[in-house]
Amino acid sequence: MTSNTDANDGENPKIEKQDSVESAPAPVIEGVADDDAAATEAAENNPTDGNSKDGAPPLMAAATEPAAGFDASAAAAENNPADNKPAGDLPPAAIADVTTESGDRAASGSATILESVDLPRIFLTPYRPDLIHKVFVNLESHSFQPQGRHPTAGMDVVADTHDPPTGRGIARIARAQGGGGGRRGEGAEVASTRGGRQAHPPVAEKVIYKKINKKEKKLALCSAVAATASKDLIESRGHKVAKYAEQYGDDSFPIVVNDSVAQYATALEVVDLLGQLHMMDDLARLRNRKPRSGRSSLRGRSKKTGKSVLFVIHDDNAALKNAIGALPGVDAKSVGELSVLDLAPGATPIRLTVFTKSAITQIGQIQSTHLQTMIIPEARTQ
Repeated sequence: MTSNTDANDGENPKIEKQDSVESAPAPVIEGVADDDAAATEAAENNPTDGNSKDGAPPLMAAATEPAAGFDASAAAAENNPADNKPAGDLPPAAIADVTTESGDRAASGSATILESVDLPRIFLTPYRPDLIHKVFVNLESHSFQPQGRHPTAGMDVVADTHDPPTGRGIARIARAQGGGGGRRGEGAEVASTRGGRQAHPPVAEKVIYKKINKKEKKLALCSAVAATASKDLIESRGHKVAKYAEQYGDDSFPIVVNDSVAQYATALEVVDLLGQLHMMDDLARLRNRKPRSGRSSLRGRSKKTGKSVLFVIHDDNAALKNAIGALPGVDAKSVGELSVLDLAPGATPIRLTVFTKSAITQIGQIQSTHLQTMIIPEARTQ
């Protein structure tokens, strides 16, 4: 488990009071109905109106009210810079059922929203692209491998200058010695000759590990998580979510599915889920990447695999991690493994992210110093 989401990192007794404060709700999308009774009850409590698109059942989830005494818009306006204010309250995210009447996975169509879930206060964190970029650059350096050169590389040869070095009509350069070999008389050993040493080779002692403050790292992670609720930021990175937004609405972010999705064991199940969430266009986007030319192509790196959907799950050993192996650009991370490197690849916010319902609950347990200022006065004085 990485230190990015360690609930005990920077623990403060005052911050623990934020657990009693709930923010605006988020709809959650279910991957598999828990049982037929749950689906029947959801259908009875949420009658359809026949206005759904593409023949899919209409949205049936209604967002619940936030905790009493908490004004989400006021808290966001107080803690956000003037140029980074969120566009309104926290959006809802739907829990949809993608099973058929017989209980099997549906092969086509759209997911049906069954219920909603309250988003934790972390989703009110201000959007800080500057801090996300800084933390990404520093964390990326932690995976760099130190490089160096052998101390005598290029100098394992007998080469000397003439004595005296002048008066021969040739350059005053160190030349290989010998008794008739092919290298005799050729320039060697020094930096300006073929096969000689490097002038200023890299050294393994160079410090390439960039440190980052814990509070900065935690704030960047919270800001990146909160940015997953913005459709505009997701599209600005190039992800194709127009069909999903058309089906469920622009305010249906972040995307939340039920916990059974984490137990999908085959790529076919994942493809069916992405198809019902109208995200196959984003996977197809990766096939149209143009191959690179130049030095990278000569070295066998002409093709790069882009980033598509990121599943944030609640189980470290979920079968979903193996099921997505055949899908290029699709990743799955548990809440404990979640990092800015996953949410903002290339330091460009923000990646298309799908959360499980329990993962949202675990994310709400992340403790950060900046969240203390977002607690309502009633909770702060308890």
